Amino acid sequence: MARFVLVHGSFHGAWCWEKLLPLLEARGHTVVAPNLPASGDDPAPPETADLDSYATRIASVIDGIAGPVILVGHSMGGIVASQVAERRSGRLAGVVYINGLLLQPGESLVSFLGSHAHLGVEDLVLKNMQVSPDGETATFPAHAAANVFYNTSDPEDAARCVARLRPQRMKVYHDPLALTDAAYGSVRRFYVEGLADQAVSPAYQRAMTLRTPCEEVFTLEGDHSPFLYAAQRLAGILDDLARRLS
Repeated sequence: MARFVLVHGSFHGAWCWEKLLPLLEARGHTVVAPNLPASGDDPAPPETADLDSYATRIASVIDGIAGPVILVGHSMGGIVASQVAERRSGRLAGVVYINGLLLQPGESLVSFLGSHAHLGVEDLVLKNMQVSPDGETATFPAHAAANVFYNTSDPEDAARCVARLRPQRMKVYHDPLALTDAAYGSVRRFYVEGLADQAVSPAYQRAMTLRTPCEEVFTLEGDHSPFLYAAQRLAGILDDLARRLS
């Protein structure tokens, strides 16, 4: 069966996959869900956290796995997945973006937001996150997190996740992607969108998949965190893709 590497998003850690991971394993797949540097319970200091260190961490995980890997990136983890796809294109059966940031070569999240201001999206992540005085890190307040990240999820699940959010270094939002057609462009891409996403707006998601087409876009009705509200459905999608990519 398939080998999955799951990459979490901003403020989160490997813990966010706790409902999904056993569902994939029950289907016979091997699943690895690492923490990015300075995320989850990873002990690295925040100043080491950027796109390069994130991609280096995930590439190292892939190097320790025999056979083709399906790389899954959630939210900001989509940026990481793209950079890893450039570095390890020959090792990947495909990349799956889950409510993910699917950016273009040379683009950063900051530049994407600037070039798509015409969409008129009220970015609730930027609106609610609290940036440190030096501009280096941001925290996400508990009173806003449930509505922004988990607005259609079970309230008890949401509360557990809110309690585990950790500060996020801002640099990754400014780091541009270095992608080529020869490497990144050769990797098969898939996208899972969420129609009630309050963190990565559906308008942004549609704009990204229009500019960077994927083989298939799967649509879920809920929020930014389908690993909570639709874990069974998401596991089914990934299982189907595993069979297709084998």
